[in-house]
Amino acid sequence: MKNSKEFSTKFSAQVKKLKKLKKQSPAADMPDPIDVLVYTQLLWESTTPAADAAWEKLIAARIDWHEVRVSTPSEIAGMCGDKSTLAEDRGGRLKAMLNHLYQRHHEVTMTPEFEQGKRDLREAIEALDGITPFVSARWLMLCADIGGVPVDDQLRWMLADSGCVDDTASTEEVAAWVCRQVKTDDSSDVHATLQAWVNSKSDQVAKQRAKEAQAAARVAKKARGNAISKRAVAQEAAAVKRAEAAARAAARKSAAELAELEKAQAAASIRVVTTKTETKKAPAKKKAPAKKKAPAKKKAPAKKKAPAKKKAPVKKKAPAKKKAPVKKKAPAKKKAPVKKKAPAKKKASAKKKSRK
Repeated sequence: MKNSKEFSTKFSAQVKKLKKLKKQSPAADMPDPIDVLVYTQLLWESTTPAADAAWEKLIAARIDWHEVRVSTPSEIAGMCGDKSTLAEDRGGRLKAMLNHLYQRHHEVTMTPEFEQGKRDLREAIEALDGITPFVSARWLMLCADIGGVPVDDQLRWMLADSGCVDDTASTEEVAAWVCRQVKTDDSSDVHATLQAWVNSKSDQVAKQRAKEAQAAARVAKKARGNAISKRAVAQEAAAVKRAEAAARAAARKSAAELAELEKAQAAASIRVVTTKTETKKAPAKKKAPAKKKAPAKKKAPAKKKAPAKKKAPVKKKAPAKKKAPVKKKAPAKKKAPVKKKAPAKKKASAKKKSRK
């Protein structure tokens, strides 16, 4: 704990001041360790008068501890007549401790724990389900003579409010620190003094703690509201940033697409021009194969000129002989009948006739 020496002086002065008031609350004489355990649980976060009243009602209502063990937390609170905000929590912790003892020993008893050394005994008690540091410290102090001063939340608040301990320390830290400030032989007297202080200030402390709880709740609510509003603003800003980023990405994408389109169009226009020039210069390009003759070995294809011999088919002009059919003009010989002019001789006869 921070400023331990300073708080130690204040704590010692506070204890001396409380002892002068002579309002110690002596612990009840209970020979059964189970009774001490149950009563201490009823005293946790409460006062001695309230714990005494709850103890009397519980003893009158129960048959044995097995009945309490198998009861529900609300039923245990009803047996004790406890109507505080911690009633069911107190009943649930009591049920858990009794159940744990039963599972250990198949009976609700604590006799076997005393067969162990002090260190093992402390560990066995502190390991009980539902037990609090206040309950374990008080039981060890009264039943095992192991020094320690029980401290619960309300006592921690009172010590912090009086400036005896750091108000930021937890209950466990304060309890461990108080135990180091008190000698083992003085533990019971200091506990009785502090418990009497709690009994006298319990109602006032409860009201102050309730006010602080309400104030803390308001602060927490306001903080939650501020956090929600800040989160909303941050979400809106993030949404704007995302929209801007999306717009920039879309602009970059459209620009890239436009650039690609322009490149494609330029490439297409170049392709058209080249194709036109290629078509015009196509004959010249056919001479290009001559360049392929550069490889000496590839000159062999020159032999392929042999197809020039294929000009031989020129001999096919032979069919010109087929003009022979011109001989068919022979029928011209048929003109021979022209000889029929012989009848001209008949004219001679005519002449003969004339002569006659």
